[in-house]
Amino acid sequence: MAVYKRAYEPYRGPREKRWSRCLVLTRFALRELFASRFFFGAFIVCLIPVLLFAGYIFVVNSDLVHMVLSMVSRSFTLHVETRFFAIFLEIQSSLVFLLTCWAGPTLVAGDLTNGAMPLFLSRPFSRAEYVIGKFAVLAILLSFLTWIPAIGLLFLEAGLGPKAWLGAHLWMIGPILWCSLVWITLLSLIALATSAWVKWRIVAMGAIFGVFVIPSGFGGVMDAVLETHWGRLLNLTYLFNELLFTGFRTTFQGGEGAVPHSAAWTMLLAASAASLWLLHVRLRACDVVRG
Repeated sequence: MAVYKRAYEPYRGPREKRWSRCLVLTRFALRELFASRFFFGAFIVCLIPVLLFAGYIFVVNSDLVHMVLSMVSRSFTLHVETRFFAIFLEIQSSLVFLLTCWAGPTLVAGDLTNGAMPLFLSRPFSRAEYVIGKFAVLAILLSFLTWIPAIGLLFLEAGLGPKAWLGAHLWMIGPILWCSLVWITLLSLIALATSAWVKWRIVAMGAIFGVFVIPSGFGGVMDAVLETHWGRLLNLTYLFNELLFTGFRTTFQGGEGAVPHSAAWTMLLAASAASLWLLHVRLRACDVVRG
């Protein structure tokens, strides 16, 4: 509209509070993701293990099932213990990884490709708020597939099982929360960094796969050649599973030669910090073109 007509008016509607401005990005990104039938179907598929594990809890606490098992074999029993929740989070961590590979590449690449970053950062909207808003998209999605259903399963067993079960297993809320948050943070930051640097979705999906697959393969070769186990430090999935099973005080499936917990924590934090640094470098209000 031409300025000389004086027919324009400033916006007089409600304004978002300072602390919640970043959630505007989250709301619109979630709306765009769930508008895709494929993504919505994939999200529903990721909830299937939740129903299966909940069904297992109902079966374990069924008097009829216990009666049938006692007739078949008195030594065979079903129970819900720490390993049950560790396996559940291990399965869900693999599913949310695949979901992140699909959803993550679209979060930042579109804004950079279409030149939206100068529009965002020219307003009272910082880079940190932008990253938080995009990070919250994956954090919310992955939370509904990891620690939220895990805590729901814990209280479901507490309601159906023996009265003393919850008091003896309430400590598992800690491992459920921090293991899930570590994996969510790692996946989200890697996905956002990849989306910021790779514009094409298919290539970005391959890059996210490569971050987890290629270093782990190189580490496996190094372990085989040098006869050591330190190559596992390059396998982010292995490091997370080690922290997961040890956090639940159960036997780790990795067998002998597990890396120290301090080294595992260092590598996971270093991968997250490197992804955050790549985001910091890439997200700028303007691009400098040298010709």
